[in-house]
Amino acid sequence: MLTEGLKLAAGRALEGMLERGTATPLRGLAAGMTMTALVQSSTAVTVASIGFVNTGLLSLKNAIWVIFGSNVGTTLNAWLVAALGFSFKIDAFALPFVGIGAALMLAGRSLRMRALGQALAGFGVLFLGIDVLKDTFSGFGAALNLQDYISPGVMGWIILVGIGTLLTVLMQASGAVIAIIITAAQGGLMSVEAACAMVIGTNIGTTSTAILSAIGATSNARRLAAAHVMFNLVTGTVALLLLPLLITLLGMTREWMEQPATPAVTIAMFHTLFNLLGVLLMVPLAGGILRLLSSRFRSREEEIARPRHLDANSLAVPDLALRALRLELGRTQSFAVTALTASTRTPPDEPWIERQAGALDALGPAIAAYVRKLSVASLPPALVEALAHSLRTLQYQQSAVGAARQACSLGTVLGPPSEPELVAAADAFRQAAANLAASADASQTDFNAVRVEQLLLDTENRYQALKEALLLQGAHARLDINTMQEWLRLASLQRRAAEQVAKGARMLAVLDGDLLPHQVEDGPDTDNDGNGEPARVPA
Repeated sequence: MLTEGLKLAAGRALEGMLERGTATPLRGLAAGMTMTALVQSSTAVTVASIGFVNTGLLSLKNAIWVIFGSNVGTTLNAWLVAALGFSFKIDAFALPFVGIGAALMLAGRSLRMRALGQALAGFGVLFLGIDVLKDTFSGFGAALNLQDYISPGVMGWIILVGIGTLLTVLMQASGAVIAIIITAAQGGLMSVEAACAMVIGTNIGTTSTAILSAIGATSNARRLAAAHVMFNLVTGTVALLLLPLLITLLGMTREWMEQPATPAVTIAMFHTLFNLLGVLLMVPLAGGILRLLSSRFRSREEEIARPRHLDANSLAVPDLALRALRLELGRTQSFAVTALTASTRTPPDEPWIERQAGALDALGPAIAAYVRKLSVASLPPALVEALAHSLRTLQYQQSAVGAARQACSLGTVLGPPSEPELVAAADAFRQAAANLAASADASQTDFNAVRVEQLLLDTENRYQALKEALLLQGAHARLDINTMQEWLRLASLQRRAAEQVAKGARMLAVLDGDLLPHQVEDGPDTDNDGNGEPARVPA
């Protein structure tokens, strides 16, 4: 009740804090601590962080620190139990919260007011539960010691960690489990060391929610969940190894502060200390964890968009680097070819085009950066010219995909033509463009630049025939002028995509030495201004 009420009462403040307060890792850490302390739910903060990462509002690097901070924020619950649960007459302290909260839940005028009432009622019921547990465990503690049934030494601690983990997985609420553990220790049912070992288990148990939420989720969601699991496992392992030392250190601290060493406060201090210790451990490890996670859980699209041949080591040998560049441009040529093919289908295959466009958008900057690094070296004129051809090839491919994208959007709106003459001409043009695309894939063993040139000429002839058919339909008023203009624009975009794919293929042939540079001419588009817009036909 406390957690759900706080989450509802917080409203959009949770998202606002995430968006504004995570610009740096340090601010992300602070935001994670603050938000988790406010809503008493690390799961809610984790889910919100995953959503922001997936929408691009939060980088994975900063989101990891939000997750680390949320683990520290969860320790507030232990302090509430330790500081309030054993310092007051609990029923006198808790019942007013239950009463006020219930009244707000029933009579609150707004959702936020009713949610706040739910949180207050939950807060009071939490301590009423602690009061019941305290009385029960006090009776048990006099006649029963849980440690009598646990193996002594490290193995016993591991068993206690397992019990804490299992309880948290079953209850899906680490705060409730910690309250039970603190109350049991305070009632004499177990020693402080045993209670601390179980608290370590609660930290590990909270990862079950993250693991479950990552099943079938996006790559970034799984990376963030994995970061949560790694942090808690590393922190828990270190805390278990240092358990006697940490308990001794806490005891010395309590003596120095001249405070009574009550089990409840010692456990709360331990919970906070080992989570802070975990954050300190992550400072030098965060970079490595981020690199490790970025290389894992890759989706098929991310794998496609990752450079496969641009090895930094090859830059030391320019000829090898140029060969690697040629191989990568062969891959990007296949993206342009696939986009052109998808744009000629009826209806156009928009998801497939977007997949190719996304991959090319990701690879383009990587290729340009590789060329930039290679151009810094002192190169012979022939290699400098080859680099220029490489960049030109990439430009043709990007232009082809851009035109295919626009053609897809327009083709989806227009649909297939209804006039028989247009159907035949449009089908012939699309088939010619598809044939060109099939031959322009430079990664195929039978790739032939001369064949591409022949198919481009056929595509141009089919385009002119379609254009003539459209103009005739418009002249005889069988097609209104606006619709005719849109069909001309669609055909022009598909023709431009085909031309750019062909130019990319011919430029790759130049890089392979099969063509001379002067054989690849840009040439003006006969009825295209270079932006995918056909020349306007007078009405």
